[in-house]
Amino acid sequence: MSDTWNEGYFTDEGYTYSYSREINPVFQRYCLLLRGFASLESSESYHCELGFGQGVSINIHAAANPGSYVGTDFTPSQAAFASTLASDWNSDARLYDDSFAQLLARNDLPQFDSISLHGIWTWVSRDNQQLIVEFARRHLKPGGMLYVSYNCFPGWSPAAPLRNLFSLHDRFTKSASAGPDQRIDAALQFSEALLAANPNYASSVPNLDAKLQSIKGQNRQYIAHEYFNRSWDCMYFTDVVDAMAPAKLDYVTTAVPLDSVDPLNLRPEGMDFLEGIEHPIMREQARDYFVNQSFRRDLYVRGATRLSTAEQRQALFNTRFILLQAPESVPVHVRGPAGEASLQTEIYGPVLEALTANNYAPKTLRQLSAAASSLASDDVLQALNVLIGMNAVAPCQSEAAEKGVQARCNDLNLELCKRSLLNDKIQVLASPVTGGGITVSRFEQLFLIAIKHGQEHPAEWAQLAWAILGEQGEVLVRDGAPLASAEENIAELTLSAQVFASNKLVILRALNIV
Repeated sequence: MSDTWNEGYFTDEGYTYSYSREINPVFQRYCLLLRGFASLESSESYHCELGFGQGVSINIHAAANPGSYVGTDFTPSQAAFASTLASDWNSDARLYDDSFAQLLARNDLPQFDSISLHGIWTWVSRDNQQLIVEFARRHLKPGGMLYVSYNCFPGWSPAAPLRNLFSLHDRFTKSASAGPDQRIDAALQFSEALLAANPNYASSVPNLDAKLQSIKGQNRQYIAHEYFNRSWDCMYFTDVVDAMAPAKLDYVTTAVPLDSVDPLNLRPEGMDFLEGIEHPIMREQARDYFVNQSFRRDLYVRGATRLSTAEQRQALFNTRFILLQAPESVPVHVRGPAGEASLQTEIYGPVLEALTANNYAPKTLRQLSAAASSLASDDVLQALNVLIGMNAVAPCQSEAAEKGVQARCNDLNLELCKRSLLNDKIQVLASPVTGGGITVSRFEQLFLIAIKHGQEHPAEWAQLAWAILGEQGEVLVRDGAPLASAEENIAELTLSAQVFASNKLVILRALNIV
């Protein structure tokens, strides 16, 4: 079969069934608010995802956000999976397998409040990048957001030649009979042998062999799409700023709340140096040198509008937040480019206690500041942003929006739990509270099915889960060894169900997933 349609993109291996919170409009709007920018929010909004992969994120967001979704992924098998999932929960999302040129040629598309592309920009040709920008120029509303993530320099400088070696080996030596995993392994083995022959390149790049060993241990689907595409256009931040200019897009911030916490990212001399740079684009580019940035998650706005200090403060105080894990499981350290920092008990203790109150119910910054009255509200906000960066806390959408999407989330979550009866591909469910996805393992989804059937005790949940797994010939693994007997598997599942009942179930209820 001809593969000329793929334009050099590695399509022999499907992409992972992963979820990306950065594409969540609720999360994006919070990132803009955090940096003092206005954003569009409407119950009749339109959102678009370009290159949605297996469609996990776009289905989650189409269920958990008001409005409508359009998306494309030009790999037919992935578009088919995403479309089937959407159809199975009766979504009105319009999911295509169009190329960017074909999507641009459509005359039936709305003006979008947001356009997102995660892990796409670097891996498509310059021509396709221009089509993406033209699509945004034509279809992004004034005030609308564009999210783009991409590999960047200077962080990629040492490893870029190694990545090129993988792709070239696959291009020039691949066998017609070799499967994608074999081709990937062959390229990795070739590169390992080349480095072992001690080329000058290897001696000039510290820890290159460790980088290769790290790559070898990664998921093969991820490796295929990260390292084996013919097109790979790593850029500097300012290159992307220039590329977005024809669509009247202004860079406003990253979709990384931890970036707002300077001590985690910069040493004192770095902060002092950047403080002396007046132009925001030059300052952001220089910052990439200090943190050795290799991957950016950026938000652009078509006509960025700054909020006044009072407007920003009021909006932040009215924003709700929710804790996503038991407070005792939140790590006590957080790491950034400038090193590791400890979460100060006198700050994070009261904040976590306030978040946990009332069975983890969402609370506004105003409510949290009142509950943690010994702390300044700015300290509470910074603690929340660190916890968001650690994926321990999430910003929430309005209660009105939450109520409006509850039924859709129920429909999607029921379908996803049904699929967990057969496989573990999708381990995330939709929360109407956050507008996004929440990690829920296959076992936990099976427990939720048992609860849905009226079973109240963890032992019963474990029995149902084992009935499914055992029939499919699957067993659990403990300490690296498979459990042989049904009794051992049921005991392990019962333990997992008890932990789920005592720690996570209350949080899923607060998230309105249960």
